[in-house]
Amino acid sequence: MNTHEFINKLNNRYFNGELSVPFCEQMGQLPMDRPDVFAFVQRMFAFMKSSGLPAKDVSLLQADVISTLLARILPGAWEGRIPPITVQGRHAVVDQYIKNNSWMSSGGKKMLDIGCGFPPFTTLESADYLNDWKITGADPSLPAYLIYDADGNYATLDEQKSTVYFQPAMPSVESWNQLLSDSAATKKRFENLLDELLKQSVTEGFPRVEINPIRSYETERISFITGGIGQITIQPQDLIRCFNVLYYFDAQFQQKALQWFAQQLNEGGILLFGGDWAVSTECYYDIYRKENGQLVSKEFAFSIDCICPFGIVTWYCLHEDEPQKAKLMNCIRMIREDKNFMDSFYAFHDAQRARYNLCARDKEGYYGSIAPDMQPQVLWTLAGTMLTELNDAGFNQKAA
Repeated sequence: MNTHEFINKLNNRYFNGELSVPFCEQMGQLPMDRPDVFAFVQRMFAFMKSSGLPAKDVSLLQADVISTLLARILPGAWEGRIPPITVQGRHAVVDQYIKNNSWMSSGGKKMLDIGCGFPPFTTLESADYLNDWKITGADPSLPAYLIYDADGNYATLDEQKSTVYFQPAMPSVESWNQLLSDSAATKKRFENLLDELLKQSVTEGFPRVEINPIRSYETERISFITGGIGQITIQPQDLIRCFNVLYYFDAQFQQKALQWFAQQLNEGGILLFGGDWAVSTECYYDIYRKENGQLVSKEFAFSIDCICPFGIVTWYCLHEDEPQKAKLMNCIRMIREDKNFMDSFYAFHDAQRARYNLCARDKEGYYGSIAPDMQPQVLWTLAGTMLTELNDAGFNQKAA
């Protein structure tokens, strides 16, 4: 089966053949040599269908991301490792929730941010906002070396000086593709650059090298540990945040993770886990509190843009039995089944897309793409503005 046959099959199965011709043509760029990508896309389309998403609400921007970028960021592109992707401002709304939540009753202010990524932007932002908390960031991919090339693209390398991960200075589809068109060559280039920079002791400007770079971020309130779920030893915490991690694992692992989280929490402490993207768009999370030694579910919430997102985090996961994703799809479907709400939502949201020129509907009613020269930072700033406007207009409360 070639790529076009695969897309046509999914179109017929999940959208009754109603996806637009431009969308299907764009999806034809999926790499045929990556069965993990094909499986991911099929799972994503299944989630779209289960949430009640119609074909006209899947945008050409999403087709571009799925077809050209997805293969570059899945673990299959990184020798099975979860890439430590991090985006500044990603957890801003989550930080606000932590500061004002009414569930925590442990009495302390110690937080474990597990899966913090590198560089640990969101952990540092949390420490700035929650300025009376002590925060420990943990990630299995914290590097021994961090290097920047002359263009500001960076790579992390392990103690054996092997490339673990790399990322463009501005993570657009085009810049990612420049680095990943030949990932083996890019890895080798960074490894050679490391050898050169170590000989010259270049530690400022571009290019440069930083040795054991995570230590430069530590303060009396911020510390870091190398390791993931079940791999670290830490004193009991009052709050554990685990975002954009568990959707890489199946339901069985998640159950074991919940048991481990319970062991790491003080009585009355809370667990906050879920997913999100830039400027807290496509945000969803569960809240558990430790009561009598057990985790007890207290709340599930998600941002209103999940019903019609710009990105793909809403459907992003590696296992079809991922319980949190199934819960999110069920909630979205219930909202979408309310015709009066959706008519009001579309009237408001489609006008937003047209006003900001972000994936506006074409003459046939399909969501389109963005201007080719629009930078990611501009895109997500506008998407965040639109989410704020949706909330200010009361759509989050109406949905609830």
